[in-house]
Amino acid sequence: MTDNGDLLNEDLLRSFGAVNKGLRQWVRSHMGAEHGMTIGRAGVLLGLLEQGEPVSMSRLGAAQDLTPRAMTVLISGLEKEGLVRRTRHPDDGRVTLVSLTAAGRSLTAQQLLPAGQQAAALFDDLSEQDRAELLRLLGEVMRHLQLRGIETPLLQRRAGR
Repeated sequence: MTDNGDLLNEDLLRSFGAVNKGLRQWVRSHMGAEHGMTIGRAGVLLGLLEQGEPVSMSRLGAAQDLTPRAMTVLISGLEKEGLVRRTRHPDDGRVTLVSLTAAGRSLTAQQLLPAGQQAAALFDDLSEQDRAELLRLLGEVMRHLQLRGIETPLLQRRAGR
């Protein structure tokens, strides 16, 4: 027999899955999917903009939770469109570095960043206190995942919080 604590845990897990799916759909609806932009492509471009310097494909893939094969396919498509460029690491020729082109930087800054801000406005429906509490609780969940050996991205809080 399952007790109420187990049922609550199962409900939480299902709710996280549903929220994840819903958030992905919400974000996708704001980023110009009609122009071929996907969450994966946007994540790579935004990650490169945030880094501000060439990044190894393996590091970028790990940050996006992508296999090396998936990363290669993604970067190849972005490179064909002139949004990124690949170069060899100057000290280690086995390492491929990826950086934004001027066109990639422009697209990311002018379209993807504003689209992200529009998508993030979903949370305007929550009070500031609720948003802060949600961030705190999500941080706790991530901490417990890390304690169990699961790597989670480090979320940096912005100034003023």
